[in-house]
Order: sequence, then C-alpha cells, then structure tokens
Amino acid sequence: MAGRVIAQGYRVVDEERHAVNYRSSVWGDYFIRNPILPHNYRKSLEWMTERCDDLIVETREMFVDILNPFAKMKLIDALQRLGVSYHFKEEIDNSLESLVSVKFVNDDFHAISLQFRLLRQQRRYMPCDAFKEFIDKQGNLNGILCSDTRALLALYEAAHLGTPNEEILREAQVETTNQLKRIVDCIEKPLSNKVRHALETPSFRRMKRLEARLYIPLYEEDKEECNEMILELAKLDFYLLQRLHREEVKEICEWYHGLESPRELFYARHRPAEAYFWALGVYYEPEYAKPRKLLAKFMATITPYDDTFDNYGLWKELQPFADVMQRWDEKGAEQLGRCYKEYAQFMFGTMNEIEGALPKGTPRKNVNVIKDIFETERNNVATAVTCYMKEYDSTKEEAIKALWNDVENAWKDMNEEYLKLTSIPSSLLIQVINLARMMETMYKKIDGYTDSAILKEWISLLLVQPITL
Repeated sequence: MAGRVIAQGYRVVDEERHAVNYRSSVWGDYFIRNPILPHNYRKSLEWMTERCDDLIVETREMFVDILNPFAKMKLIDALQRLGVSYHFKEEIDNSLESLVSVKFVNDDFHAISLQFRLLRQQRRYMPCDAFKEFIDKQGNLNGILCSDTRALLALYEAAHLGTPNEEILREAQVETTNQLKRIVDCIEKPLSNKVRHALETPSFRRMKRLEARLYIPLYEEDKEECNEMILELAKLDFYLLQRLHREEVKEICEWYHGLESPRELFYARHRPAEAYFWALGVYYEPEYAKPRKLLAKFMATITPYDDTFDNYGLWKELQPFADVMQRWDEKGAEQLGRCYKEYAQFMFGTMNEIEGALPKGTPRKNVNVIKDIFETERNNVATAVTCYMKEYDSTKEEAIKALWNDVENAWKDMNEEYLKLTSIPSSLLIQVINLARMMETMYKKIDGYTDSAILKEWISLLLVQPITL
C-alpha cells in the first residue's frame, strides 16, 4: 500500500522504486551562513594560544614531579579523557612502560583496575589474573570493592577492555553494571554524574572528542579529583580546536553545496555536516586536518550512492550505472541518465581529489580498495532486528538482546586483535577503533546518520556551542 510507514517513521512514497521521504539534515546551510565559532571571551586568541602552550610545558613537568604510580596514572587518565593527551604522547608512553612492572597490593582495587585499562588502551598486555581478588568465594564482587564507588567504577571501565576468553572480565562487566545501576541514585553528586556518564557509554567506546566535551564539566565539578591547571589546559585546547573544526565543517558544507553537488538527487540523504562529524570521530587532532576533510568528503559522497541503490534506482537503470562505476569509466558516465550521470561525475571528482592528495609513490591499490566497493541489495525496509525476528521466530525484545550480545562479542574480538596485531602501528589501528566508536555513537539507539536530528545535540556541543572557559 502506497504511503506505508517503515523504520524510524519514514513513509514509502514510491513502491516501485522503494523510495522513502528522508528528512532533510537539521543543519542545512547553517555552517555556511555562520562560518566562525563565536569568541565571547575577554582574552584574545593570541593570549589563549600562548597560555595553552605554557600549560603544556607545565604539564610535561608534572610527569617528572609525580613519583607516586597511582597519582601518575590518574594524571594520564585525566589527560586522555579530557582530550589533550595528544600533546604528551612521549611522556605517556614512557610512563606506561614503567607502569608495566608496578605491582599493587591485592586489595588496591582502584589502582589495579586503572592500571589494567590504561595499559590495554595503549596495547600493553596485562593479564586478567589481577582481578581474582575482586571476586569472593561465592562468585560475587568483593564486599570492600562494592563499598568503594570509585573503585567499582574503575573496574567497570576496565572490564570493557576484556577479550573473548576472559570470563572473569565478562562477569565483572555484568556485575559492575548491575551494581552501579542499583546505587547510582543513592550516590551524591558529583560522583553520581560520573557513574551515569559511564553507564551510558564506557570511556573506551565513546567518540573521543565527545568524551572530552562531556567529561570536562564532570572533571571540573569533582573537586576530589580535579587539577585546576589540567582543567584550564583542557578548556583552552578544546576551544582552539573547536574553532579549527568549525572552519573545516564550513569548508565541507561549501564544497558539498557547490556547483558539482549531488544536491539535485531529491531521494538521497544529504549529510555533509554529519559526514564531517563522523570524520571528526576518527581524527580530531590538528595534524590530521587533511585526512579528516577527505574522509568527510568520502562519507558525504558515498551516502547518495547508497541511497541510489537502496532508495531510488530500478534494476534497468542501476545495471548500466553499476557497470560504469565498476569500470571506473568517466567517459562512459556521459551516456547515463541525468541523475546517474551527475552523481557518477561527482563520485569520480571526489575520488580523484582523494587520490591526488595522497603522498607521491602511494600504491594505487590503496585507492582501488575504495573504488572496488558496490552494492546490489535493495531493501530499505528490513532492519537487523526485523531480520533476526523473522529468521529465528523471536520477539522484538529477544532479537534486541541477541544483537546486543553480538555487539559485545564484536568489541571483545576487536580488543583481542588490538592487542595481538603488533606488526601494525597503533596510530593506524586506533583509527579502526575510532570507526567502531563512531558506529556506537551513530547507531546505538537509532540510525542517527539518517535521522540527523538525533545527532543535533552532540554536533552542537562540538561545533556550535563554544565551551565555557
């Protein structure tokens, strides 16, 4: 029946083409009309930059001054979660190297958990045997641990770095989650806010720029843990990067809405701002400006391609279009129908730009991997949940539970590979982890990339609202 409603409230407007009425991006041309992040502070940008540099120097000195291993671990954890650890790669690496051999007493639950998480996050293996004392003879969490909320929270965060065969960490993940949920309403602020933040998404799985933006106020209000110098550095650095990111998203939106834009594809999702948000989750550091923008362009370009197959094209139209794309035949694109011709030219232009931006001598096979991607399945109605329900004759609740279990297993597999693939540099593998973090961000509750209003608050926090200094 025409006009039937499918996933996320969309209506099928053309049954023959499976076309649906995708909602427009909530951002439109906002970043083009408002290209600069507001500067509402009495201090100048020059002062802020110089002050940030001074604080970086002072923080480096702290690594020398702090001798207590637990205190040094808390410094590293704060720098990572506040989004400024990229300034201290060498200092953090050297500190963690020395922490590998540090042995804490068996009942120092907080320190052991933090040590485990920090080491594994940096691809340094620490066995889970250290957690045996965390469990009593009945298989329950140690009573002393349960009475220490900070230690319990540290174990919860550490347990999410477990691998498939580490049963004790699987149990710890379940038990700490349940325990924290039971007590969160009984804990006073500011610690209760930190617990709710962690229960929503554990630190290792959260988009790093979003983690910094959300964690800064949590860190500031926790007077027991907050270091005022580190807090000032985090705020200044975030604001200065925020200005850079705002300039970049404006550039991406101007490019997308330019003369060679696919914006005439009325059936497609036009998501340049959301594509930039995605890329920002993979690379946020200033030195990655070029790959960040290229990835954003790729994401924005590939989206209408997906929609052309899923949400518009008929087989008789898609076959010649697919043939041209598979041959990477720019001249052949001239013979396609109007929308296919325009889109093919846009895709060729983007990919040629990406290829041209690669360092000289880069093997073409690295570009061809992207060119070899094509899709022929055309079903915009089914979701993973509905497919599971149909295949296993299950209820919606059973399907959701089973699929979340698959997600947990996938994270454990990634944790294991992240530790094992020592021949691949961490700087490369972390981008894969970052992509997984973005999937968690985009799709944890619903398809936020398609329904961009769901991402509005987060994009606004990173690109619209200046952080309070």
